[in-house]
Amino acid sequence: MRTMRAAVLRDFSLGIQLEDMPIPEPKPNQVLVRILASGICHTDLHAINGSWDRKPILPLIPGHEGVGVIEALGSKVTGFTLDQKVLIPWIGRTCRTCSFCFNGIENYCEKQFNTGYIIPGTHAEYTAADFRYIVPLANDIDPIQTAPLACAGLTAFETIKQLRSKESQTLLIMGVGGVGHLAIQYAKEFFTRIIAIDPSAIRIEQAKLLGAETYSPEEWLSLNSKPLIDAAAVFAADPRAVTDSINALKNGGTLALVGLGKHKELSLPWFELVTRGIRILGSHVGPISTLKEVVEYHHLGKAKVLVESRPLADIHLAMADLAAGINNSPRLVLVP
Repeated sequence: MRTMRAAVLRDFSLGIQLEDMPIPEPKPNQVLVRILASGICHTDLHAINGSWDRKPILPLIPGHEGVGVIEALGSKVTGFTLDQKVLIPWIGRTCRTCSFCFNGIENYCEKQFNTGYIIPGTHAEYTAADFRYIVPLANDIDPIQTAPLACAGLTAFETIKQLRSKESQTLLIMGVGGVGHLAIQYAKEFFTRIIAIDPSAIRIEQAKLLGAETYSPEEWLSLNSKPLIDAAAVFAADPRAVTDSINALKNGGTLALVGLGKHKELSLPWFELVTRGIRILGSHVGPISTLKEVVEYHHLGKAKVLVESRPLADIHLAMADLAAGINNSPRLVLVP
């Protein structure tokens, strides 16, 4: 029996453990993928800690930003070949019958199975994935650059797509982490002015190099004359960022809530939202069709992920760095 090395969560109190386990056999609709790179997301931290009401199914292999090479094909797989590179995202499987799936927004399917949360993920040497939810990649892609596109890139791209309009000129981005730094790059095609706010001096400097006008939260609040904001995206998991964004928006502005943290509820200024015509939308990753757009966007060299790689054997340290916010690059990727 062939075995693989994998990061496994069996008990929330014990955390993840590196184990040797059997390489999965692909089911009829699955491909067996040898993982080349697997991005770490804050969702991994929530999965490992069991911090959300909707708990992951244990035992679990986390990870939902995987790039790998197909090594075996299930009997019903079409459109893919052996040795082909693919991208494995958060949406691992859906019902394929509801109105969301039918209309190509399967990321809102109420019966979705999420990679690295409900079904086995990509923090391992191998994984089996449903061929209908993976994205083919060119052979010349950089696995470390490409892995974060499966969630961080997709989430940022879909958010900007929802916020862009002919009337919107100025965009406020709250949080310049793994998702926010990509949103800055995508937004430059649709907004003439991008303002980024983050408490980290490192993230502020990175945002500045990407072309954003930058402020710390304290600097922003101390401005006597703030610009009118057409749209705002909150990638930070901080209720204060939501409040500051609402206060900054012009009448009729749009706010996208993206970041998810430990807070389950928000206190919002009801009267102000109504009388000022503020629109609020939630943005949750995106469909496979958008992910294909993101992959092509990066393959054309229009954006770049600020990323650093770590060996899978160092997953505990990588997770600790991400939780503490001390990783130099906004995104971390594990390499088996």
